[in-house]
Amino acid sequence: MALRQLACAAAGAWLLAKVGTAFLGGTAQPSLRAQVALHAEETVSATDRVQMKVLSPEGMGVTEACSEVVLPSASGQLGVLANHAPMMTAIDVGVLRYKQDGTWKPLVVMGGFATVDSNQLSILVNDFEKVEDIDLDKAKKDMDDATAELEKADSKKSKLDATNKVKKSAARLQAAMFAKKK
Repeated sequence: MALRQLACAAAGAWLLAKVGTAFLGGTAQPSLRAQVALHAEETVSATDRVQMKVLSPEGMGVTEACSEVVLPSASGQLGVLANHAPMMTAIDVGVLRYKQDGTWKPLVVMGGFATVDSNQLSILVNDFEKVEDIDLDKAKKDMDDATAELEKADSKKSKLDATNKVKKSAARLQAAMFAKKK
């Protein structure tokens, strides 16, 4: 009986230390996930950065040291922080975002593959476009044209081609709007 009471008292003390202070007007200990997110937001040292390299078949590329990268993968968005586990994933048409010096920067990618290993993020894409090269008004017009083309498509091939144009136009428009918002 005394052992049971001691175990309950120890569990209660632990629970009070972890959660109870929030109910008593103090602050609770942040979760591990919150600590990782806060760490990514802070100024990080060179060892806590991901070296991102984006390469296209033409040999053009972007190389940046980032605190965080969000990839448009085929199964949704995928975040990469320093010391990420090794992996390889397919990249979909969309906006790749990377955080550098506390500022998010977009980059439009047109599909490809990404690998992460030892804080090195290598992204091989079919094509990419920097946000500085995108005109917002032209991107809006391209999106309207692509949508109209999709509505008029009658064969499977034309629907597939029009769908790809809509995806590319939407990514360009999203990146241009993201840059204008700043």
